[in-house]
Amino acid sequence: MIPTLINNPLFRGISPETLAASLQEVNFLTHSYKKGEILARQGDVCNRLIILTRGSVRGEMIDYSGRLIKVEDISAPRAIAPLFLFGEENRYPVEVTANESTEVIEIPKSSVLALFRKNERFLENYMNLSANYARTLSDKLFFMSFKTIRQKIASYLLRLHKQQQQTKITLDRSQQELSDYFGVSRPSFARELARMQEDGILTANRKEITILRKEDLIRLIQ
Repeated sequence: MIPTLINNPLFRGISPETLAASLQEVNFLTHSYKKGEILARQGDVCNRLIILTRGSVRGEMIDYSGRLIKVEDISAPRAIAPLFLFGEENRYPVEVTANESTEVIEIPKSSVLALFRKNERFLENYMNLSANYARTLSDKLFFMSFKTIRQKIASYLLRLHKQQQQTKITLDRSQQELSDYFGVSRPSFARELARMQEDGILTANRKEITILRKEDLIRLIQ
């Protein structure tokens, strides 16, 4: 278990020996889940830190009509919803289901607090990870503020253009992952990308996009 956990961002910079010693001093449990089993339900109180040690899960939101909306896939050795372990309304924002045979370590909130006191590096890693999650959620809300798929694509491409500093950019997600990220179907995403190519705004070659008319992308999000 330690070799897997040491690759988790929460334990970055902590030696295997230090991590093993720290875990011996706190309470934790290990669990196995079969494909399709639910690890946490949307709205359940988040009172433990769940870290995947093997396998993967998916997070899905249930809307008011009962429809499941996929939010993201999470693979070992990532943690599940660490941002929601604290706060007055510390509940899971999504339903978490195993994509395959999955193993986890569950650390109660009280043990997480004990690890904070024992290891400053773990506390710093946790705060950094929480900040990253908050930024991701902020980006998600920003994209959801756009009404059309074309606007969402334009905003996403302009952000990558700013990061990569070139007109030929490399996507950091697959088309399916982008579709899930934008909250649209993959065929709808692919059709809109093809239309933008037909309109001469960009050219697309798998995960490489060349922006031909940056000013058009800017106008779309204004």
